[in-house]
Amino acid sequence: MKKAIRHKNMDKIHPPGPVILLVDDNPRNLQVLGKLLLKEKYKIEFAVNGESTLEWLKNRQFDLILLDLNMPGMNGFEVCKRIRSDKEMYEIPIIFLSAESERESILKGFEVGAQDYVTKPFDSRELLARVKTQLDLKSKTEKLEKINKWLSRKIDNWLKASVSKPWSVETNDLSAKLIEFDKNQSFVMKDICLELNTSIKEIEKLIGKNNDPNIKHQFEEIVKRMEDSVGKLGKL
Repeated sequence: MKKAIRHKNMDKIHPPGPVILLVDDNPRNLQVLGKLLLKEKYKIEFAVNGESTLEWLKNRQFDLILLDLNMPGMNGFEVCKRIRSDKEMYEIPIIFLSAESERESILKGFEVGAQDYVTKPFDSRELLARVKTQLDLKSKTEKLEKINKWLSRKIDNWLKASVSKPWSVETNDLSAKLIEFDKNQSFVMKDICLELNTSIKEIEKLIGKNNDPNIKHQFEEIVKRMEDSVGKLGKL
């Protein structure tokens, strides 16, 4: 069995960034793809068959896989199925590259779990645009999951605080986090961030009213509204 090919001195050539795994049994195709992606400053690794692809994925994290369809032994469809059935790697975006342009082949590619399907010979600009789209989507999804988990923990702590001392909560770190997250996001995300920031301001007004007998009830209502906003993030 052929082993995965490692690009020599890769870490010295390129700064940290998205890492793409190129899978093709044709060395010429790997050379063309590699040259194209290296020019765009992506980090790349090579695999020449399905077995070496899965071996790579056990030992390294990748941001995207460009996967040939017709390979000896395990074909691209089977490789994609294996990846999607593994909880450690199933979220990696996959773009099929194939000379097969029949509708059935393209549909099957999506059915087994690929995010995109590009036919050969491909247009370089189109392929790069599709690569960028998948990498951007992956980055935003990861950022969304991260902020969702962080907000859930923060709100859970605030709900616990509402039972004892709601006026003692800290809001500065949450405000800063939302401002950072709000940058360059979609309008829907911006609206949710606005909802959360509005709730934070309401909480800040309550902090100075620690003698108010209704403060705990008011605080709890605000935090529950924030829970609803976080729930919207989870559904995006």
